[in-house]
Amino acid sequence: KKDVLLKCKEITERAKNLDLFKYNLEQFLDLGVKDRNELIEELNESVIQKMLKINGISLSTTTKILHTLYPKIIPMIDNPLQDKYKKIISKSWTKKQADEILTDFYNNLKIESNRKNLNIILDEISRNNLINLSRIRIFDILWWSYLKAEKLRKKHRINWNTIRY
Repeated sequence: KKDVLLKCKEITERAKNLDLFKYNLEQFLDLGVKDRNELIEELNESVIQKMLKINGISLSTTTKILHTLYPKIIPMIDNPLQDKYKKIISKSWTKKQADEILTDFYNNLKIESNRKNLNIILDEISRNNLINLSRIRIFDILWWSYLKAEKLRKKHRINWNTIRY
């Protein structure tokens, strides 16, 4: 709805000078843990929690809006990823602790092998003329694909390992 979008726009406009938005993913991952966590907490308090108070706006919607505005640094934390996080990582997790899921998301990317593999995928995609995909978006697609395959395996007994290319 128009009024909901206007409220979201007000919040994002007020927060556009947050330090987090000045970084690309590589720069952000290279920050110390304390500095990275402080920027994530500031995002959670200044933007995410305010948007979650708007009727009809979820964490998934919030991160999609933020990803649209800042695609090189903000991931999309969709509902299947939130559900998996709550089930496997933190059973007591709530959307009020959005900074926790974001911190863990970035910590996952900080792992050297994940970072290296992500860069390999980006290079391969770039060689195939698929442009405008950020590392964050690629990682989001990988997570979504994994969760979708897991759901289909459970629901329809589809084993993705048997699909040949």
